[in-house]
Amino acid sequence: MSLLNNYRTGLENILGRKTDLISKGLNGPYALLNESRKTFSSVPSIIEPDSKTILDFDSSQLEKFFGPNRYTFDSVKIGNHPDFNFLGENETLKHHCVSMFVDIKGSTRLQLKYSLEEVRIIKDTLLTLCINVVSHFGGHVHRLMGDAAFVQFVRKDQNPNDSVINALNAASVLCQVVSEDLSAAFESYGLDPIKIRVGIDYGSDDQVMWSHYGIANCNELTTTSIHTDLAAKLQHKAPVNSIRIGKNLIDAIEMKEEYFSTPTVVKNGLPQEDRYIIQSNELNYRHFDFSWKKYLKSFSFFRQNGNGKLEIIENQFELKASIYLPEEKSITIPYFENNNAIPKGYLIKYQLMWNGIIYHKKPQEKIIWEAYNSGKEAKDAKEEVHSFEDMYLNSTYCIAHAGYHGNHYLKCTIQRIHSQNIVLKFPIYVDDKEGIIDTLPALIREESKKLNQ
Repeated sequence: MSLLNNYRTGLENILGRKTDLISKGLNGPYALLNESRKTFSSVPSIIEPDSKTILDFDSSQLEKFFGPNRYTFDSVKIGNHPDFNFLGENETLKHHCVSMFVDIKGSTRLQLKYSLEEVRIIKDTLLTLCINVVSHFGGHVHRLMGDAAFVQFVRKDQNPNDSVINALNAASVLCQVVSEDLSAAFESYGLDPIKIRVGIDYGSDDQVMWSHYGIANCNELTTTSIHTDLAAKLQHKAPVNSIRIGKNLIDAIEMKEEYFSTPTVVKNGLPQEDRYIIQSNELNYRHFDFSWKKYLKSFSFFRQNGNGKLEIIENQFELKASIYLPEEKSITIPYFENNNAIPKGYLIKYQLMWNGIIYHKKPQEKIIWEAYNSGKEAKDAKEEVHSFEDMYLNSTYCIAHAGYHGNHYLKCTIQRIHSQNIVLKFPIYVDDKEGIIDTLPALIREESKKLNQ
């Protein structure tokens, strides 16, 4: 199952509606342009409703698997970031931001085979996909530039680690959908597939300044930061269907080493490491390729099929997680895989489920719970693997403590005598500071009330 199958279906419908120009022998670019002038004129025309049907975006699957995102805006707007619109034209503010540039490659060639209207629909569909995906993960589209988009992941006075996580989740989903699901639609009609390149960098509070550029009635509110500029450069240097990131992202969430690698370039016929996106007397700043496929495979609902592509699966067995403060055990909030950074000191309860209901252990089964931690703190504490001292052996739930900064996962194994073992994994992020999200207890109460209404 594809994550956003309606987009592939819609594209196939458009790509399948071949114009009859080829049958007329009009298969050159100038012939196509001349023919298109018979249809389009300088007089504005109305976009037919049917031509927008493939733009319908169903976010239910994103919410079902990745969970709701508390940073999502109530409405989608382009331009000045809503959280910083209070700044006057001569005011500045230091505040962190994750900048992401997304570039869609290959749409220009479509004009050699399709009418202007059809090209517009395809390009509009791809940009709309980008807008909707990043918006779900709390991103704000600051600008559209032809086939590209500049996106800011930030909410004022909120956790910067969550901005990094949201950007990585959004970029990974975009790369998977465009490079695997949508590319197959183009290939099936003999077209070179659309490709995507993403660059992301993070600037901390002291590295980013928000202010207005321009003059009265002709200005924009944006960021001044080398890390905004580097995000664009990272996108430009990224290979197709890939994500290139700055080192600040790795440091912020203490990213697992398996998810990133040093880029290489070929010099004199030999591959060499390309370690720096910028190198000078003032700054040597490293960049890395982010392995979005390895990252998405860490989610329990993604698996790699025989063709090497990722697909969504519906598991009969699954783990449900909820977080709460030790002193407020009655107030919990659901936590979805890699959804946000859990503050240190919180507890996470994992419940073993089967077909949506709490699982009941069979007499011949053995249930084992383990936590696999990553990062320097866990390594220093010699807690990279935690067995819970068999406290939850054969239990259908487990309670873990968010104690170490990094990206970890909980593993549940159901050992069976007469059939294959069931192995479930649940990835989480833990913040680098204890109690960094002072509003979370209040948020938990608010969300709990909504869930109980």
